[in-house]
Amino acid sequence: MSAFQPTGKSIKIAYTDDSTDVRLAIDQPAPTHLCVVNTDSANVIVINAGFTEGDVDAIVPTSDQNGEGLVVGPLSTLFFALDSTRASESGNLYISVAGDSATGNVYVTPGQYEPVVYKGY
Repeated sequence: MSAFQPTGKSIKIAYTDDSTDVRLAIDQPAPTHLCVVNTDSANVIVINAGFTEGDVDAIVPTSDQNGEGLVVGPLSTLFFALDSTRASESGNLYISVAGDSATGNVYVTPGQYEPVVYKGY
C-alpha cells in the first residue's frame, strides 16, 4: 500500500504523435512523483519529465528507434519518480508526452508518494 499526496494542480496535456512539451511552475514542496493517467483505450503514450529544460523529450519506440521516457499502456495509471533534489534549479517542471496515435490526452498530477508500511497483527 502507498499514499499519494498531490502538491500541485492536475493538468491535461493534449499530445500528438510527436513530442508535446509543457512547462509547469512547481509548488513547494517540490514533487517527488507524477501520477500519470492515459485515458486512451487503444494506444500507448510515452512520458518524460525533469527539472531541466531540453532534457525531457519523449519519444515513442519503434522497430527502428529506441524510445525516450516511460511507456504508459492504454487505460493505465503510472507513478513516475522524479529527482526532486534538482527542483530548486529552475522552479519549473518540464513534461514531454508523445503518443503512439496521432492525438490524445494525458492527465498529470505532481505530488509526494510515500509508502505505507503494513505492520500486520
